[in-house]
Amino acid sequence: MRFLFWSSDSEQKTSRRLKQIQRADCYPQKPHQACHVSGHGDRKEVTGYTGGSVLLPCSCTHPQSTVKTFTWKRHYNRPVQWPEVFQDKKYKNRLKLFNKSSPANLSLLISDLRKNDEGLYRCEAPPTTSTYTDIILKIQGCDLDQNKPAAEITGHSGESVVLPCSCTELQAKPEQLTWTFTAPNKNSEEIYPHEQSERDTGRLRLLNEISPGNLSLQISNLTKEDQGEYRCSVSSQQHINITLRVQEELYFQSICLSTNKPAKHREESTTTQHTGGTTRKQPQILH
Repeated sequence: MRFLFWSSDSEQKTSRRLKQIQRADCYPQKPHQACHVSGHGDRKEVTGYTGGSVLLPCSCTHPQSTVKTFTWKRHYNRPVQWPEVFQDKKYKNRLKLFNKSSPANLSLLISDLRKNDEGLYRCEAPPTTSTYTDIILKIQGCDLDQNKPAAEITGHSGESVVLPCSCTELQAKPEQLTWTFTAPNKNSEEIYPHEQSERDTGRLRLLNEISPGNLSLQISNLTKEDQGEYRCSVSSQQHINITLRVQEELYFQSICLSTNKPAKHREESTTTQHTGGTTRKQPQILH
C-alpha cells in the first residue's frame, strides 16, 4: 500500500524561507562601517579663481562607509568661531554636495568664487568618529598690470579696434568691471556694462569668451566721435588708461591722361649739300 503526502503551497513557501535563513546564517551580511574621514587631522591647500568654482575634497576612508550626518565649517578669527557654511547666507545657491550619489564622498563644491571666500574650512563627521580634515582655500583675484605705460591705439573710420585690458591671472574673473569713455572737452560716461549712448548699441563687445580674465573691449564701425580717452577699471584702485585716435578713411581718384605722340625725327631720307668741297647730310622731319 502506498501513501502519498501532498504539501500545501504555504508549506512550500515556509520551507524555502527556512533555507534562505539558513544561507544567511552561513553567510552573514557585513555591517555598515562608520565613516572615518580620510586624512584625519591633515591640512591641505586648494587654490581657486574669482568667478570660477573649486572642489574642497573630503571622503570616508572606506568606500562602503555610511554617515548620517557630517558638516562643513569655516573658521573665523574675530571672534573665534566655526559656523556651518550651509547656514551662512553669503554662500546661498553656491554650494553643492555629492553624498547622495556616492555616500562616502563628502566633498564640497563652491561656485561663483569671491575674494572673501578665502579661508580655513573643516570637513567633520560627528558624532560616531569625530574625525575631520582641514582645507585652506586660497583665492586668486583679478589684478591689472599697472606698471605698463598708458597705451595709445590708432583706428580707422568704418573699421574695428580692440582696446587691450586683462587680469594678470587669465583664469580669474573680476568681481566688477567697468569701461568708461571721455571725449575731448566732455565728461566721462560708462560704456560697459551699461551703455549710456544709443550710438554704442551693438558696437561694443567684451572678448572674455575663452579667458574670463581677458577684459579687452572691441569697438566696431569706428567714427571720429569714438576718439578720446578710455579707462578699464576692476576697482577704485585698479585701472588702466587707453588713448584712441581715429583717422578718417582716405579716398583715391584715378585720372587717365591721353596725349598725342610727338614728332619723330627720322633719317630715312636725306638731302646732300656741298659746301666748300665738304659733303653734309641733313635729316628731314616727317609728321
